[in-house]
Amino acid sequence: MRALALAGAVLLAATACTTTPPGAGPDGNGTGGPTPSGSSAPAEPEPSALEVVLGGPGTDTEEAAAQAVAGMDIAEKAGQVLVGQLGAAGTDPASIRELNLGGVIVMGDAVPVAADGTHDTEALSGALARTQEALSAGRDWSGIIGVDQEGGLVARVKEPRVEWPTPMSYGAAAAGEGTGEGAGKASGEVSGEGDGAGDDGGAAGDAARLARDGHTLMALQLAELGFTVDFAPSVDVTIGADDPAIGARSFSSDPQTVAELGTAATAGLLNSGVLPAPKHFPGHGSVTDDSHVTAPVQDASVAGLEKRDWLPFRELLSGGGQYTPMVMMGHVIVPELEADVPSSVSAPAYEALRALAASPDGSGAGHADGYDGVVVTDALNMGALVERYGADEAPVRALAAGADLLLMPSSLPGARDAVVDAVESGEVPEERLDEAARRVVTMLMWRDDLVEELGSASREELVAIGSFNGTDMDVAGVSRAVSAAAVTVVEGTCGEAVIQDSLQVTGGNAADRARLTEAAEAAGLTVGTGPVVNLVGTARGAGRGDVVVALDAPFGLASSTVSEGGALIALYGRTPGAFEALVDVLTGEAEAPGALPVDVGEWPAGTGC
Repeated sequence: MRALALAGAVLLAATACTTTPPGAGPDGNGTGGPTPSGSSAPAEPEPSALEVVLGGPGTDTEEAAAQAVAGMDIAEKAGQVLVGQLGAAGTDPASIRELNLGGVIVMGDAVPVAADGTHDTEALSGALARTQEALSAGRDWSGIIGVDQEGGLVARVKEPRVEWPTPMSYGAAAAGEGTGEGAGKASGEVSGEGDGAGDDGGAAGDAARLARDGHTLMALQLAELGFTVDFAPSVDVTIGADDPAIGARSFSSDPQTVAELGTAATAGLLNSGVLPAPKHFPGHGSVTDDSHVTAPVQDASVAGLEKRDWLPFRELLSGGGQYTPMVMMGHVIVPELEADVPSSVSAPAYEALRALAASPDGSGAGHADGYDGVVVTDALNMGALVERYGADEAPVRALAAGADLLLMPSSLPGARDAVVDAVESGEVPEERLDEAARRVVTMLMWRDDLVEELGSASREELVAIGSFNGTDMDVAGVSRAVSAAAVTVVEGTCGEAVIQDSLQVTGGNAADRARLTEAAEAAGLTVGTGPVVNLVGTARGAGRGDVVVALDAPFGLASSTVSEGGALIALYGRTPGAFEALVDVLTGEAEAPGALPVDVGEWPAGTGC
């Protein structure tokens, strides 16, 4: 696969290393391969201080957090478990200190815009620095400054920072590896008979490394601005076109592929000192309603969920020795757990999540009885909860059910006061609030330790974990390589030029058309005459032309039409690098190595060149 090979070359040239996880050998399973019979096993090297920290909080950190929480009164503990939307009441520096707020989340409307229409990252960085100063005042740990930065449509910080394609790009790259050379082709044409996205046992190594490296660099950009948390990745397993909320935010419809890519992405975020929050347990990709509007109902059995939606979470919480500090709980109702109650306010849902990491010998998430990290709610101001319980009751119910961090309540002061009242009245045991605050403070102290170790680690130690801190990376080049590895020809001739020397650009939005025009002209093409390239800018929109390109999720290709000899193409992104990769495929300069990571109409997952 040319694009993946190119991506690997870019990364290796920049780091002069591999991105093998800590402790993993050439086979990626934590060993250096079989030891010859009769020889003694080589001594295991002592882990570096950085590798030790990456394993999770130590006893000293847990004790320090417990001591800090013991010194708080009820109101201070209530504030510590709240994360407000920056710009809303309660998030100015004085109110942050008064509320003892745990942190803030930055949504798109809080990002300053420069005169040229791009994001004013200098102003944003200054605002975040002032916010962090208020969050850290009087504490021995830094606060949460979070953001939803997944890539694709869910990205709060954009130009001039490098933009990233959709998470489904990584799944398309993995599916392309799974199809193998020649799979899905008949006499040079896409036949639609490609292998399933997970038929080779999951995401192949190159795609997982690309997911790890891409998220490392994305997090590095966030950390430079002052962010400490990225509420990502989405490890929801999408069911395809019937999934209204996740779509291309999902890596794939194959649970094992999602697990492997989600694990890699989570590690990548941590490599830059940014706390991840894999989401949305119990799985939002397989329900047909959107929790922003209403509470979706998941009718699958627990046994079925364990095989599909919960598999990525189990891998993250119990496998491989990789520590996952936080997981997000969604608002999906699972009747088999608790009838007519969204998971974010359902004690059985929290119990099911924490039990995924349980192991008799304690080898799961560091605790024999299950996961002891932070569980954060999805936004508490969403329609799924507010219409049922009211703005101030929802945070109380979530805390009582087992949530540790309460994200975006409708009113921060109202939520703080409601939690205090609930604890003082006995509605919520104070021990439950203590537990939540202890977990949050432990996580934040641990992150500070991680950032310190990343800053003092040697180049060799950084190389060992796949971190790019302190290296001179072509970030835009890596973003482009992700798209180049994902481009999928769903219908049409593979490896041959569809465009000769000119094209007409239609569809999409003004920015999409401008970016494709720029990429085409840079490649020496004339724009304004010739074959029509129609850009489909919505997940389920349809197009007609000589070439139809789905920019986000590929579902609209099923109802799109092209002229004889034309092509239907899934791009999974609308970044400058994605359009450059598209032009290379259109002109025959590069093959399209990706494959569908999900069924699209009559084309099964795995369809591609």
